[in-house]
Amino acid sequence: MNSPADKRPVTLLTGASGGIVGALALILAQAGHRLVLSGLDQPGLEAVADETAAAGAETAMLAGDLRDRDFARSLVDLAVSRFGRLDHLVTGAGASRPVPMVEMDDDEWDRLVDLNLSAVFRISKAASRQMIAQGEGGAIVHISSIAHSNGGANLAYGSAKGGVATLTYGMAQQLGKHAIRVNAVAPGIIDTPMVRNGFAQQFNALVEGAAVRTPLGRLGRPEDVANVIAFLLSDGAAFVTGALIPITGGIEILSPISTIAKGT
Repeated sequence: MNSPADKRPVTLLTGASGGIVGALALILAQAGHRLVLSGLDQPGLEAVADETAAAGAETAMLAGDLRDRDFARSLVDLAVSRFGRLDHLVTGAGASRPVPMVEMDDDEWDRLVDLNLSAVFRISKAASRQMIAQGEGGAIVHISSIAHSNGGANLAYGSAKGGVATLTYGMAQQLGKHAIRVNAVAPGIIDTPMVRNGFAQQFNALVEGAAVRTPLGRLGRPEDVANVIAFLLSDGAAFVTGALIPITGGIEILSPISTIAKGT
């Protein structure tokens, strides 16, 4: 049972069935957070919940689809009913697949934009209202993508992630007076199930390409992104808001002429 004076942060994570947010859940559990986990893949979500519980974290979970317009409110209600408050939100739920624009139907565009952008707005609104009502501030971190600046392999996904960046800037301006910080990370090519499944036949080529197309010479790991998010939630980032932090291994700064000259 939680005492009224319990100040351990309560953090809501979407997309927590594995990948980046699954890794983040374990990091936060070890740091003493109380967690509300949400994801579409219930077996994956249960596995992450078991890991966080084993690490000593009080954990609540609810599987569901964030495209359901009532689901965001249900998640915030779960946090409040279980822990009495909500301090942090990380929006990690998302999906994509490589497909040319001319082959994408309108329904797929609508589904991907809804999940990757509109659902981020809905859960952010519900969480922000709760944080404002508490009057003690908070921190929100959105997971955007390097695709926000180059379109990516799916223009619905890339466009939505661009919208997430814009949402971050606007939320930071509007919520700052409530002591709520809002930041985003923009991962590059990270070794996650979404990347492995989306590029199953080309995955080895991704690994080889990363060796010459990034200054750090490798793909990212989920923990590479998760550790930055954990920092943004921490008191160490108390004066950081409205930031979009690339976590890419430097792929965007490497001189194109260098890679072309190497025959890649």
